[in-house]
Amino acid sequence: MWWIWYSCGGFGGWFNWGNNKDQRWQDYIKVYHDDQKPYLETIRKEIVKNKFRFGGDRHQENMIPLFSDDTVGCFSYRAWGDLMAAIWSEEENKDYSYMDFYMDCLIEN
Repeated sequence: MWWIWYSCGGFGGWFNWGNNKDQRWQDYIKVYHDDQKPYLETIRKEIVKNKFRFGGDRHQENMIPLFSDDTVGCFSYRAWGDLMAAIWSEEENKDYSYMDFYMDCLIEN
């Protein structure tokens, strides 16, 4: 898997927003089609392995996953925040929402 720049869009989520606390990776991934899950799992593994913590803005600017089969993992700011919140909520056993990873300026170090 590589990380590239690519023009993207899409609609994304509300992970752990409002009354949906204590959600983790399995709650996030279950809403996706089975053919999408391997890509999401690969992204998750790469993010954890590399300790990536970046927002939807950096994702869209230059950190878009490109897979060996030429599939591109392109997310909106919200959808990227959703993905990151699900990953880091699981890894850190802490409740994150998509807004925690919406943009780089919102990420706590």
